[in-house]
Amino acid sequence: MSLLRSLLSLVVCATPLWAADWPCPEDGDIYPCICTISVTYEITMDCSNVQSSERLTEIFQTPFAFNDFERLIIDPLSPANGLDALPAGVFGPVSFKEIDITNTLIETVDEETLVNSHNTLLHLNLARNRISWFPFETLELYLQLRELDLSFNQFEGDMPDFVTKALISLDLSGNTEFKLTQTVFTGSPYLEVLRLNNMALGDTTPPNVFFTLNNLKTLYLQNNGIPGTLIEDFINTQLQPQRSRLTTVYLDRNSLSQIHPLSVTGLPEEGTISFMSNQIEYLTQENWEGLVSQLTTAGAIDMRDNPLVCGCDVYWLLKDSSAMAAFNQYTTCVTGNLVVDLPVQWFIEHCP
Repeated sequence: MSLLRSLLSLVVCATPLWAADWPCPEDGDIYPCICTISVTYEITMDCSNVQSSERLTEIFQTPFAFNDFERLIIDPLSPANGLDALPAGVFGPVSFKEIDITNTLIETVDEETLVNSHNTLLHLNLARNRISWFPFETLELYLQLRELDLSFNQFEGDMPDFVTKALISLDLSGNTEFKLTQTVFTGSPYLEVLRLNNMALGDTTPPNVFFTLNNLKTLYLQNNGIPGTLIEDFINTQLQPQRSRLTTVYLDRNSLSQIHPLSVTGLPEEGTISFMSNQIEYLTQENWEGLVSQLTTAGAIDMRDNPLVCGCDVYWLLKDSSAMAAFNQYTTCVTGNLVVDLPVQWFIEHCP
């Protein structure tokens, strides 16, 4: 906040010299945008009802008392056909800390669209638009950008490398034609939350793609149609376990039938991983003991809603209560029986 704003906030109660809507301009000058201010005179612009990119450009040519805004909101109830791009200069001299532009027909974002926000932007949410072109090469210029949401747009082809030293949260969910590459995250080492669900990744994810993300805490990979056996080194932090912070992995609602013994390595003891609603039938010691041995939290592995056969493949779990405890207590066989309630004596008599 500028010094001038700080001083004004101290005297506003005692000296009502300013109009009630200051520092916002006249409503008619920015219609249909709505300008609101906080108690410290931070400006939020809600332009949800703007009908075209041209009108949006005109509005931000209006003289404002200050050009450093707190937030921009564009979230229409019904998207306007005319608002289909964010061209260079659309926001004039204005900078923002937070931007939420969602549920529009915007297809392109120019590399100069947010040039004035390179030093200020903390949060950029462009979810659920029709964006197929975004200036990924400019991400390293946003010195404070912590959160980037590009989910449910229309990106295609191989992902460019994300090069940013500030980003801690990235959401690319729902871009079903966007594919991971081996180096996509090597330039974004401070990511803590990564959302890659609903992307139809199938079997295209390269091994070790998450290996350099030493600060990653939560990884979302649900609803991706990942088939068959989860590949070796799918999630691999085994060479740097002391530095690994990845504590939560979601692989729910894929098409997995098994995991490779070394598909997930290096999780910390307090880690959890969810395989809910896959097609896994067998919990063989050969495939699962390595993952089980990494985790000490009760219920760390969620296997609910899988068609588990519950034959001799689970005998090793029934013999070892600590290994069994690694699985969610409501893990059931395909017959509906709880695994923890299976008759141990029967397995002793029938399994080698």
